[in-house]
Order: sequence, then structure tokens, then C-alpha cells
Amino acid sequence: MTSMVDAMSFDILNPDLYGHGDPATNGLPLRQYETMRREFPCYRQPIHDTDLMDWAWVVSRHADVIAIDRDHDRFVSGRGVTLRKFEPTLPEHGGKPSMITMDGADHVRNRRIVGRGFSPPVIRQFEARFRAICADVLDPAVAKVDVDFVTDVAGELPLRAICALLGVPDEDRADVLRWSNAFSVPTDPDYSPTMDEMMGAVLSIWAYGVSLAEKRRVDPRDDVMSKVAAALEAEQLSEDELMGMMLLLAGAGNETTRNALSHGLHALMRFPDQLELLQSEREAVLTSAVEEILRWSSPVIGFRRTTAVDVEVAGQQIPAGDPVTILYASANFDETVFPEPERFDITRTPNPHVAFGTGPHVCLGAAVARLEIRVVLEELLDRVADITQSGPIAYTRDSFLRGVKSLPVHLLRR
Repeated sequence: MTSMVDAMSFDILNPDLYGHGDPATNGLPLRQYETMRREFPCYRQPIHDTDLMDWAWVVSRHADVIAIDRDHDRFVSGRGVTLRKFEPTLPEHGGKPSMITMDGADHVRNRRIVGRGFSPPVIRQFEARFRAICADVLDPAVAKVDVDFVTDVAGELPLRAICALLGVPDEDRADVLRWSNAFSVPTDPDYSPTMDEMMGAVLSIWAYGVSLAEKRRVDPRDDVMSKVAAALEAEQLSEDELMGMMLLLAGAGNETTRNALSHGLHALMRFPDQLELLQSEREAVLTSAVEEILRWSSPVIGFRRTTAVDVEVAGQQIPAGDPVTILYASANFDETVFPEPERFDITRTPNPHVAFGTGPHVCLGAAVARLEIRVVLEELLDRVADITQSGPIAYTRDSFLRGVKSLPVHLLRR
């Protein structure tokens, strides 16, 4: 039996653990996760990183993660959802309010304003546009043959997609990408070398959101920012909330899908039998393949909640006001829910992963992400006969977003 002292030595919330992840275990500390789920599914973890909080409770089992995620009365989001000492969505940190760190009526109001712009019927109408964007990204990549899949493909499609949905002009995309990288992954010096640069990116995206909303107020279109601008004018939304919404949508819409695509392609190359199956039985397995990529990639490692009252989780008593991290990445490899969880299986059904979370804060962009992954797979397989890895994968140094910085690949054209 592993002791609680041994558990704390895992340092499971340290960004270095993920930045130096082993590709053989999908870049995740799967052995530690397994031990945690079996022997201490809820424990108090010290954190050894100056940019993060000093400690948090860690919850690793699938059932407990779901129960906490759905229990928004006892486990609240308004104190923050990451372990970072500075969170730009918290007004008490000098940030702007965002629905991701709201509870109750404010959360419902903000989510309702943009929710219609991300509904499955609306997203389906965008499929032709997404497919054209994908073709525009993939054709030059396939022509190059040797590419970095992250920068040349996976980073481009989600960026262009979220910009199209928001109403960001093409000429502003590069700025939005640079800003979102800097504030989304402040623990990685390659993206955000200093706090000043991170804050500069935050201030820039806030100001850009206000400017874009004004443009859409004068010239409304069929995009999310036009809906936000109308809500601002009708005083259903404050300017601070608009800024917080712009930061959230730009960051989440770009980072998470980019990483899911990158981890997904890496898995298909590591398990060539699955790539062959996808190529030969595309129509039959495409939907389940998308879900397995989401489970496998777990683009958000875990979310923090804060206890509103004294609670008990997996036999542990947790006082009110304590930070609790629910590990989606561990839950998605829970052997009691997913048979042979470390086997990448694109036919896996059922697949009750929690890549998008669950409950009132379930990912608003889930339909967008699913569409983008499907379109990339279809368009990529239409253009290439084979894909092989030509260099090592590099992971982002972060314990919140499970990023991929580079993935060199060789594309064999059809």
C-alpha cells in the first residue's frame, strides 16, 4: 500500500511533470494516476511552483470527478478554475469577469448570450466554411511534405474557425493567436517569457474585444461578437464582461482543439493499426474515432473548484473554502470505466469521457471541437496515403492545458 506521503511526492500538479512527459505514456503520468485512483482518490497535494497556489486537494476517479463537476452548489467556480496565482478572469486579481469563473445567475446570463452562437444546428451551418478553411490549410502543408503538424495544421484550423465564429477579420488572426498563447500558457517560457508579456497579451485581447464589439454594433453580422455587441447595447452585459468573454473564447477556442488534434494524430501514428482502420473503414468508425481522440488527448488536464461548505469526497473531509482539482486526464483513463484505458481504440463504444467536462460548466464549444476534428481527419485522409512521425513530440510546460508545442511529421501524398 502506497502511503499518503508517497502520494504527495508525486507532485502531480507541477507543470514540469507534463512538460517532460513520456510519449510512451501519452505524455501523462499514467502510473501515478492509476495509483492515486486505487489508493488515495482524494488527497491534499503540495505544489512546488512559484506561479501556482501552494496546495490543492486532488480528485482522480471518474465517478468523483463527474459528481463534483455537476455539484455547482457545493463546488463553486467563482474563486477560480486554475491553480495559478493570477487568473485574468477574476476581478479580485485585477482581471475581467468571465463565465468560466462565474456561478449562479451571472453564469447563466453570460452563457445564454453566446450559447446560441455555439449550438449544434448553428455549427452545422458552418461546416462548409470550416471545410474550405481546412483545405486552405492542408493543401500547402501536404505540398511541403515535411511539416510541423502543430504550427502548420493543428494551430491554424481552430484559430481560423474561432475567428470566423467570433467575427475576427483575417488580418487580425496572427495577433489573436499570439495573445492567446501568451495568456493561456503563462507557465511555459516559450509562450510567455515574463509576467509583463503575459499581462500585455491580456490587456491587448481585452482592448481588441471592445474594439471588435463596436465594429459589430455598427455593422452587425451573423457571428458571436455581433450577439455580444447587441447584448452590451441592451445592457444585458457589462463592458468588463465583454472583455472577459473575448479572452475566454479566443483562448479556449484556439488552444484546446489544437492540442486535441495534435495528440490525436500522434496517437494514430503510434498505433498504425488504428490509422489503417480509419483509412479503410472511415464512415463506420469516424464518429467513435473523434470521441477516442478527445478521451486520449484530454486537452484540459483538470479544473479547480472551491468548496462552498464542508464536504466529504472519497472518505476525505474537506473544509469549506479549500481548492479542489478534478483531474479530467485521470478520469479519462479510469480502468473501472474504460476497459484497457491505455489502448488507443477508435472503435471504443461507449466512451463516456469527460474531455469537455460536465454539468453547468460543460464546454460551450464542444460541437465546434467535434466538427473540427472530424473535418481535419476527413480532409487529411483525402490528401495523404500515409503519415509518419519525423521527429520527437514536444509538450507544453503546464498542468492546466495539455499542450503540444511541436510534432514533426512526414506526409505521403496520394
